[in-house]
Amino acid sequence: MVQTTLAVKSYQDPSDKKIFDNDAPKPISIQPPRPKPWEKTYVLLPAFSKVSEDKYLYAHASRILHQEQNPGCARALFQPHDANRGVWVNPPAWPLNTDEMDAVFDLPYQRVPHPVYGKEKIPAYDMIKTSINIMRGCFGGCSFCSITEHEGRIIQSRSQESIVKEIKDIQEKVPGFTGVISDLGGPTANMYRLGCTSEKAEKTCRRLSCVYPSICGHLGTDHKHTIDLYRAARDVPGIKKVLIASGVRYDLAIEDPDYIKELAKHHVGGYLKIAPEHTEEGSLSKMMKPGMGTYDKFKELFDKFSKEAGKEQFLIPYFISAHPGTTDDDMINLALWLKGQKFKLDQVQNFYPSPMANATTIYHTELNSLKNVKHDSEQVSVPKKGRQRKLHKFLLRYHDPAGWPMIREALVAMGKEYLIGNGPQHLVPPETRNEQNRVKWAKSQRLKAKIKVAKKP
Repeated sequence: MVQTTLAVKSYQDPSDKKIFDNDAPKPISIQPPRPKPWEKTYVLLPAFSKVSEDKYLYAHASRILHQEQNPGCARALFQPHDANRGVWVNPPAWPLNTDEMDAVFDLPYQRVPHPVYGKEKIPAYDMIKTSINIMRGCFGGCSFCSITEHEGRIIQSRSQESIVKEIKDIQEKVPGFTGVISDLGGPTANMYRLGCTSEKAEKTCRRLSCVYPSICGHLGTDHKHTIDLYRAARDVPGIKKVLIASGVRYDLAIEDPDYIKELAKHHVGGYLKIAPEHTEEGSLSKMMKPGMGTYDKFKELFDKFSKEAGKEQFLIPYFISAHPGTTDDDMINLALWLKGQKFKLDQVQNFYPSPMANATTIYHTELNSLKNVKHDSEQVSVPKKGRQRKLHKFLLRYHDPAGWPMIREALVAMGKEYLIGNGPQHLVPPETRNEQNRVKWAKSQRLKAKIKVAKKP
């Protein structure tokens, strides 16, 4: 604390005689700005040669990387690679403000493919030509995703005026526009203009997620701005329908039932995508996703508001198989839940390790890098072998006959033969006579091939 004497006087009413009783300058205290050590320091990561050989150090370095993603307090990172070289990682850039976001999206885009493509059909263009990106960033922190590392954890939103302007731009420029906007969204459908309500907390926080394991008390969850945006989009002359195709973060949505009501009444074309990803805690805890109780609450509200709107609408849940932390038992329980809900998934996602994702570190090290890494850190079960990964994918598609033989074999090996049968409590039907004959034929063919090889001189 620095004390100094300044002859500074502020205006006061001359009629107040107390002013003149003691008119001498008084000492005031001035506190210098608090130091921000992260602006002048960097973090020395374990050398490349060490993380290449030591999985604990690899997991430790990865955790540091993910904790240094807040531009308000992130420090630079340095990793030595040899005696003369190293990798320097600058802190993340500050997020764009609304005016800067608008300036990017208000540029004179042509909204059609480059002329070099001619009349060639481009599936990716057809998918996004009438969709609108309303924001950047994501504070969800799902471990299998690296959007935070690419776009930031702080949500960067466009103004309503800029978005409405783009809708009108689509009307004018997109050939064959039918009056339907296919999506108003971004990395997540319902994070538009949501963020931390504490400026101090936002600049100093190092949490990997604002919503896991529970929603942070500083996070604003009022969807008013999103609802207002949806209504403004619907009011544009010539617009018949505005759909929401981006995934809805349902743990946020249940904090504001009015949003779910608006969504169900006006913006669902029969099906709504959401991503519970799994049903079992072992898997969900390594994904950093909420439990199924949250999904059940969202479904209850969605079904209620759909019924009130006089619509029959359905949720399309997305799941991941073979994610780090997932056991065979976890996948069987998920398959039973799917069957109980009468879900028959078509396209499914088998986990693969992608760059910069936390789950990739868990996959490689088999350690829980979502917590401080020590030599007694939690060991994580990781489905890596091809046969186990294939089994997990088949279990997501329990209804596909192609996977039944492998599922039956696994159930028998695990002592779960009671799940084989034709009843509603069973997961897969018993082997048919045709299947038995095909198995016998395949075995005989393999035996003949071995005999033929053995007879060769």
